[in-house]
Amino acid sequence: MEKRPVLKLPYTTTETTIQITTAVLLLTAWGLAWRYHQTLPETIPIHFNFAGEADGYGEKGHIFALPAISTIVAIILALLSQIPHQFNYLAAITEANAEKQYRGGRMLLFGISLIISALSVWLVWKMGEG
Repeated sequence: MEKRPVLKLPYTTTETTIQITTAVLLLTAWGLAWRYHQTLPETIPIHFNFAGEADGYGEKGHIFALPAISTIVAIILALLSQIPHQFNYLAAITEANAEKQYRGGRMLLFGISLIISALSVWLVWKMGEG
């Protein structure tokens, strides 16, 4: 494997904003799950088709699965973002392009985390409103 530069890059304002937004979305998913769990019937929709219609059902405790999984994924991606020099890149990493490539790799992870967190909020909302 090629020897890549290891850089300690401070977070940009955009990266920080995305991380804070992700955290807020995760807290929202947990809050919605808790709120809906109090009033849900024993059986709730837990799977939806592409049209957004429920096509699978389970116990009401399943409403906590999405926030839990999303939180675990967000933590793993945040930890992985600390080692961008270990990622696979399409281009060879050099001193000249390392910062740009590493920031791009980090942004990809943060974006994935943000999308997963937003989907978690939406799905918990769909399950609760079911």
